Amino acid sequence: SRYELEQSTSHYSYDLTIIIPAYNEIDRIGYTLSTYVRNLQEMPIHRTSSMTASNNCKISGSVAILVVDDGSTDGTAEFVQGKSWLKARNARHDENGEFEVDENYWQVDENVKCVSLPQNEGKGAAIDRGVREVARMKTNDTNKSDCQTTFRSLVLVADADGSGDISCLNMMIQELDDLLAYSGGEDTKNPTPLQKQALVVGYRENITSKSALRALLSWGFRTAVSSIFIGADLGTRDTQCGMKLMTLSASTLLYDRLHLRRWTHDVEVIHRAKILGMPVGECAVKWEDKEGSKLVESMGGAVRVSFIMLSEIAMMRIEYALGRWSVMK
Repeated sequence: SRYELEQSTSHYSYDLTIIIPAYNEIDRIGYTLSTYVRNLQEMPIHRTSSMTASNNCKISGSVAILVVDDGSTDGTAEFVQGKSWLKARNARHDENGEFEVDENYWQVDENVKCVSLPQNEGKGAAIDRGVREVARMKTNDTNKSDCQTTFRSLVLVADADGSGDISCLNMMIQELDDLLAYSGGEDTKNPTPLQKQALVVGYRENITSKSALRALLSWGFRTAVSSIFIGADLGTRDTQCGMKLMTLSASTLLYDRLHLRRWTHDVEVIHRAKILGMPVGECAVKWEDKEGSKLVESMGGAVRVSFIMLSEIAMMRIEYALGRWSVMK
């Protein structure tokens, strides 16, 4: 269970859930989870400039990891559920031997949860399932809690292979805070739901790729997206980066009943944010392509996948433009 945080008159806390969709990732998910846990335990929590000692506001945070098994057949879910990944806690003993929580650091839950889809439905579908599970858990937590703590529930979407460097998290939170502040979500006494929503899209920086074919496909996809969305700029330089940070309320809108549920779901998510007028920012993510990609295994496969992705994005642009597809507000 999580630490009981010291209560105060004004207590502001981040409540972060990392959603990791996984399909047949038994060979890579263990390394990703252990790497994320180790880094999160050592990572200082971001403090906003408005939250200082002058207003007696304590700032802390907790982190949970939710793996969404997308109908794997290799035992990925059983592998995740059978491991106690998060035993170490961010606490130390004070001079009297009492536990003292260091509020400069994230607290990490003592376990990694896993939910499963009955069959493979695609990465977008898996993230949608994860978002709904997080929303359900947060609703239950709110109903059970009598602590008057102001939580900002956040969702970070990340890849199962650990290609993205988790050390970018604090920078992503800073960018998200800035977006919310500029949109009025911080200063309005009764903010609208939209003012509580924002999205930060990672863009891959200093990419280390072991596959020329994968690099070529990535370049071709970005070029195709730019061509299809001429005149309706998505405002992001890298739609396919696997790391995206957002408020929980934003995630419930962006991932709910996606029409593109597999390779191209990222583009629909960002397009939905633009339709809603949701603040969207960017943050650099150090990236290393990992071996074992399920997307491309041959030149013929790359051509086939590229054609499918291109046709899906073109169809999406048309369907939203004609009003046959819409996003719930």
